[in-house]
Amino acid sequence: MSYQMLVKNLFNDMYLFFSGGEAIGLQRLADDYQGEPLLTAFLGNLNQALEIPYMDAMQGSYAIYKKYCGKALSDSDWDAAVSEIRAYMEKWPNEWCKGIILALLELLEREAKKNANPSTESQEERIEEQREQELEPAA
Repeated sequence: MSYQMLVKNLFNDMYLFFSGGEAIGLQRLADDYQGEPLLTAFLGNLNQALEIPYMDAMQGSYAIYKKYCGKALSDSDWDAAVSEIRAYMEKWPNEWCKGIILALLELLEREAKKNANPSTESQEERIEEQREQELEPAA
């Protein structure tokens, strides 16, 4: 699964989880996102999410990720991303928010490494992405 799709799906699932819009259990989340640090960040320090307007915090972190994902980042892009992340952490001085934004930063770093060394991508990841593309409905 591409990192962008993973983040999009996980954020959508967490919106549903928090809003109660759809019955999503922890087991389903654990099965769908096996070992994903972003899920761990969402579920870790969960009590602190209730201390803030968590939907606003989620939207803020997702907006930062979305701005920088899916493209080659220059040094100035990385500097800007880090500045935005610092500003986010100042706005939301909360361990739950910190965990989410740092997990998203780690995903940006993983994506950058993958794009810098596409030959190191495992055969399994390539096959999985091909399957997903084949299953997506045509636009």
